[in-house]
Amino acid sequence: MKMRLVVSLVLAFGAVPQFASAIGGIDGVPSPAAPHEITFVEPKEARLENGLRVIVAERPGLPLLAAELLVRNGAEVDPDGRAGAASMTGSLLTKGTDKMTAPQIASAIESLGGSIDSGARWDGSSANIVVMSDKAEPALAILADVVLHPAFKQEEIDRLKNQTLDGLRVVLQQPGALSRYVTDVVVYGSSEYGHAASGTMETVKAITRDDLVQLYQAYYRPENATLILAGDVTLEQGKKFAQQFFGDWKAGAPVTKESTPPATTDWKPENIIVDMPEAGQASVTVAKPALKRSSPDYYAGLVANAALGTGFVSRLNREIRIKRGLSYGARSALDSRRGGGAFIASAQTKNPSAAEVAGLLQSELKRLGTEPVQGDELKSRQAVLTGAYARNLETNRGLVAQITSLVTYDRPLDTVNKFIPTINAITAADVSAFATKYFSTPPSLIIVGKGSEFLEALKKDFPEVRVIPQADLDLNRADLLKAK
Repeated sequence: MKMRLVVSLVLAFGAVPQFASAIGGIDGVPSPAAPHEITFVEPKEARLENGLRVIVAERPGLPLLAAELLVRNGAEVDPDGRAGAASMTGSLLTKGTDKMTAPQIASAIESLGGSIDSGARWDGSSANIVVMSDKAEPALAILADVVLHPAFKQEEIDRLKNQTLDGLRVVLQQPGALSRYVTDVVVYGSSEYGHAASGTMETVKAITRDDLVQLYQAYYRPENATLILAGDVTLEQGKKFAQQFFGDWKAGAPVTKESTPPATTDWKPENIIVDMPEAGQASVTVAKPALKRSSPDYYAGLVANAALGTGFVSRLNREIRIKRGLSYGARSALDSRRGGGAFIASAQTKNPSAAEVAGLLQSELKRLGTEPVQGDELKSRQAVLTGAYARNLETNRGLVAQITSLVTYDRPLDTVNKFIPTINAITAADVSAFATKYFSTPPSLIIVGKGSEFLEALKKDFPEVRVIPQADLDLNRADLLKAK
């Protein structure tokens, strides 16, 4: 038995060099197939007298119904000094109502064979269910109850705060997670997006029940909400459900918060090192303001981002992981929101190689504008985007999530069927133009790690750096420094 195991391992690992060689050269990757036309269901909509928008994606014969109640505000409306309030408000919807406790809500939806969830993110808050179509009425009654009658019980608030604080104590000691918090402040500054959506240790502790109730009353209103359904349901049935369960929802007096969009015109990059003496690895990030979701450059940006840092054969991953073995994975993201956006590329690496990875991230951004994404590279990146999009829309939950995104960012509903042809129409020239427009000026560099192992090497290519000792870091201030 032991001999057979040894032989098997030798045979298996003996093939590794040849496999690594093939992957390293990206020679064996087949060309993508020609794109073919796909048509998804066209969402239909209506509106109740109280202002609630109702959207239905009719999919006759599918057994599951997915439904989501979207409120078009999220973490961007957190009160000053109360970062994380919108996230807590959204999470607490399913933690008790005037009629049911959290365990009773969970038991009720499970007895229907369904699931329920709630929360908040940037630009939106929501509660959603998935259930068999013949259980639609009792499930929607539960959904309406958690949205319209949340209790915000103090014991549930205290429990959620403790859970959040416990999570923060862990993630803020991880270079990758801490880097994301720092990056939001560096890119968005003092704007509505320039704080942690989930809050910080200080802001979560400061949140009171009154903060949550006031935020709920200000933004959870029918004219600021949309009910989205997908499954074996017609528009007339959907409108009937909406009237039955949400028709008595009354508009309240809104408490608006002054919007402060990111100041991209006078934004200046800076190189920030958070010196974390106990870090076993360094998180290296380059980031800069980019574009809103409504920008006409959005689709070219998606393809550019896919070429740069989406998937195993993306440019960043090839240069940093495959060719040099400096990271388990390098990636990039185009984070486009309603009021602004950011482009972020990152990788985690050994502390001593942080300077080299920083240089590679910067150079690959520049190369995107000088070496066109064309031929099979362009086709493969388009295929990655369109394939993922089509797979996500196979389920009713995935379709509801896509419609939710369109509503959140004020996009037309027919965008559901325009995404794939629009992506496939992007040319090499479009990608190069995007890279020239958005990447011609340098981004900010953020490194969180053990500074003593990379600072000297880093300053050869990045002479101007601001070093913030971990003990002096304050995520609640735009300058990231604790007040003296």
